[in-house]
This record gives sequence, structure tokens and C-alpha cells, in this order.
Amino acid sequence: MKLTRRRFLPAAAGTLAAAITAPCAVMAGSHDGWPREVTDALGRRVRIARRPARIVPVFSSNTEIVAALGGAGRIVAIDGLTSYPPEVLDRPRIGNRVGFSPDIIARVGADLVIVTPSRHAAARLLRPMRLAGVPVIVLEHPTLARILANIALVGRAIGSEREARALTRTIEDELSALAERFASRPPKRVYFETGAAGRAGYLSVRPGTYTDDILRHAGGLNVFGNRTSLSQVSGEAVFRADPDHILVAGSEADVAALRERPHWHGIPAVAAGRVDAIPRGLVLIPGPRVVEGVRSVARVLHPDLVAIHRT
Repeated sequence: MKLTRRRFLPAAAGTLAAAITAPCAVMAGSHDGWPREVTDALGRRVRIARRPARIVPVFSSNTEIVAALGGAGRIVAIDGLTSYPPEVLDRPRIGNRVGFSPDIIARVGADLVIVTPSRHAAARLLRPMRLAGVPVIVLEHPTLARILANIALVGRAIGSEREARALTRTIEDELSALAERFASRPPKRVYFETGAAGRAGYLSVRPGTYTDDILRHAGGLNVFGNRTSLSQVSGEAVFRADPDHILVAGSEADVAALRERPHWHGIPAVAAGRVDAIPRGLVLIPGPRVVEGVRSVARVLHPDLVAIHRT
């Protein structure tokens, strides 16, 4: 499989073009582009009266997008599980996956809330925020292309279009540069473990997700890429798949624990030491740092092709 700019960028560019032209409409009689409307993941046209000054992003990826667009100073509260970037960690916490507090959002004077429906409790903010007159944008981040499109959408919503264009261009350029390096090399077959499911086995990257995209753009091939439903796999399934390399979303301690599992030493990749950790925040949070995730995975799988550098 060849990884080229053509495999990723046209789809992303098309999505970005749609994000730039369709999701945002400047309303008649506006001043400096405000008020404006954006269309979110639920197909709702969300009216934003003025450039947001007090933003509450719910879900780590949404916080990272706003901050990466220069909006960290406008973030006035975050959810309880967000741990990056460090400059926003002193903000009030509005709750966690059990529930989020509309009262705290009201107390901090939010003028824009950004949520993701994978946090089901976040969806329950829609009605109280509507009643309070606070606009809410719902984002979904299923793929790398959608992450890029969402960066453009958030840039429009918060008045940071220039920063959004620069960020998406940087991400696209790095993905293109990596793709050129891998164009003549077959991908490495990889078992990418994202967690444990107790007695049910282990959690593998699902096909068609942004983490699967990260692996593909890093010169890897998901050994369980033909699965269409559950991401749970057994140790026996991993043994039969015989991956070239095993990646663990986590720490070196997680790698050490994997090596100690009964019978896993019989998997050739484990016996040969081809097991590596990738920080969870780079591959399991669908925000701007996914490009660092691609770079990190690529360095492990193709160290001779990927020099250590940062954009």
C-alpha cells in the first residue's frame, strides 16, 4: 500500500472546503463578520452573536483545538478529565462523564459551549444552554479528515480563521511529507492496543477511526482492520494475526505488563522486543496533537525514514 498525499489530502481538502464555505454563513447586516452561523455535527445552524470571549469546551479534544487556535485565554472552564494544555488546567471544572453542571457554566458567564456527543452527559447540556441563550456547537471527530474540518469550523466559530488555516496547513504538510517517505515501502503490520477489557480480552484500534488513520499515515497497517464491530480481541487472536510490531497506547509500564502476560512471549513480535508505547494523548484524543501521534508512530515503525524533528 502506498501512502501518498493523494490518499489523504483530497478527502481532507474537500471536507475543509465544505467547512469553510458551508458551515459558516455571515448574516445580513453583520458588523465585522458578526453575528454568524455555523452548522454543527447534528446539522443544527448555531447562531453566534459576537466573537466569543468566554468559551467552555467539553472534551479534551475541543479544549485542545480552541487552545491551539490561540484561544486558551478565552477558555473559562473545562471538564474534569482534561489534562492538556497546562495553561488551562487552573480553570473551574464543570464535571465529568457522569454529568456536567449548567450552573457552573452559567456562573463563569460562558458565551459559547463546544461539546462532543461521545460524552453522553454532554448532550444533556443542549437544552439548558438553549434556555439560557448560550450557543452550543456539537462536534464529532471520527476521522483525521473530520478533525481537520472541525479545526476550520471552530476557527470560524471563535473568530480565529487565520490561525485555523495555518494549523490545518501545517498538519497537512507534515502528513504529505511523511507519505512521500513511505511511498515505496510496504506498511508494517501492527497490533495497536488501546486498553484492556478485563476477562473479555484487550481493546484494539477499530478500522475507520482517527486512530486507525494515524496508524495508516505513519506507515502501518492494522492487523484487525477487517473487523467491522467490536474492538475487543483475545491474546489468541493476536497470536494468530502475527503482527510485525505491537504498539500500546500508554506508558512503558503498560509495555512491561504486556510482555509479562501468560503465553504472550510466544508472539514473535514480543519475543523480538518489537513492542513500544505511544502516549495516549497523542493517539486517543482527536485534536491537533494527532500529527504528533503520526510522527511518534512513524518513528517507531520506520526509524530509518523518520528523523527526529518537530514542526
